[in-house]
Amino acid sequence: MGNRLLLALAVTLIANVSFAQSINEFVTKGLAENDISKKLPPLDSLIAIANDNSPRLKFFDADYEYWNGTVKLAKKAWLNNINLDAGYGYGIFDNLSSQQLAGDPMSQALFSSEQSRYTVGASIKLPLSSIFNRGREVKNAKAEAEKSKYQKDFAIWELEQLIVRQYNDLIKAHRLFFISNSIVETYKVQSVRAEKDFANGAINVTEYTRLQQMLNQAISAFESQRAEFLIALKSLEGTVGIEIQF
Repeated sequence: MGNRLLLALAVTLIANVSFAQSINEFVTKGLAENDISKKLPPLDSLIAIANDNSPRLKFFDADYEYWNGTVKLAKKAWLNNINLDAGYGYGIFDNLSSQQLAGDPMSQALFSSEQSRYTVGASIKLPLSSIFNRGREVKNAKAEAEKSKYQKDFAIWELEQLIVRQYNDLIKAHRLFFISNSIVETYKVQSVRAEKDFANGAINVTEYTRLQQMLNQAISAFESQRAEFLIALKSLEGTVGIEIQF
């Protein structure tokens, strides 16, 4: 609606105002001198910055790291079924005599001594599920890691498309903002002339009112376009994650 009003005002202005230099040349020259695209950071730089600052991409990085770690854990899950036991004891223990150790069946006497004893043992118990499901668990974890990677790639593509659109929306909004401002300034000059013509009786009240109304419409369109420009700027800044200076 704001753009239609702006276009209508521009057409009316061209039809009713005479310049030594045409309005088209004036606007074209002004747009060239106030080309915001020459002051904005390069588009590829904004995309790179957005990739570094994007919370969504950081989420996918963390998600991929998690599933990649899950793959490694799944490959080593069989180690959970190996048990290692160790024990330590200190006190007085009964021991076999050297004759008994040599196999003398006639020696029955044991002797006691104060000792420290250590015991170490290992055992393994593999459930069938650990054997048959291990490969499937590893594949599932790999699939999740791959899915997270592809989701990030798609998110990068979406982010790039969004920035390109917002970048061009900002340039468009700024151009329309400049045009609307030029129209307002022109109508202000025309309004001053209309007041003099009305005071001198050169135009009637109807024509004077019409010209004043056109000025008010131009100001309204200008304020609307300024808001559109600020919205476009803040939208791009929010996506990129930095304040854009130009």
